Amino acid sequence: MKIVLTGPESSGKTTLASWIAMSYGMRLVHELARDYLLLQTNGYNENSVREIALLQMWEERTAEKISDLVVCDTDLLTILIWQSEKFGHYDVDLYSKWVNSRVDMYYLCSPDIPWEQDSLRENEHDRSRLFNIYEKMLCEHSKKFTLISGDFQTRKNEITQSLFLLLNRL
Repeated sequence: MKIVLTGPESSGKTTLASWIAMSYGMRLVHELARDYLLLQTNGYNENSVREIALLQMWEERTAEKISDLVVCDTDLLTILIWQSEKFGHYDVDLYSKWVNSRVDMYYLCSPDIPWEQDSLRENEHDRSRLFNIYEKMLCEHSKKFTLISGDFQTRKNEITQSLFLLLNRL
């Protein structure tokens, strides 16, 4: 089983992905963009975003070889939206890979929690619009997703209910 936390910046993805991994014994795939960008001294460009995408996919495939239960702190959807927002288009090859990817459940995190500033975040006042893009992409491509909102305990409860159903179907 592979699940992905997705949504705009500062919507709780990392916190929830870590909690899921710990609570359910799932293999966690971190968001590699953060590590990559912290090593860069001169920003990023289209090529570096594509490189991040390839690294993210490699990490996902590696995790799936190690474990049957994988939780991802992000996936290609975030990178596609990032490319489109920053460069006006997305990589067609990456788009195809995302459309054809197997994910059992996306957890779309609502930006209804307080913004937490850090040096890599760019969209404090644009989270609702970006959230709508995520939701539209998931719907247009018939990706299975559950909307996650509210405080941390409410989010944990929503995920627990959803994962109970998912795990019992396996």
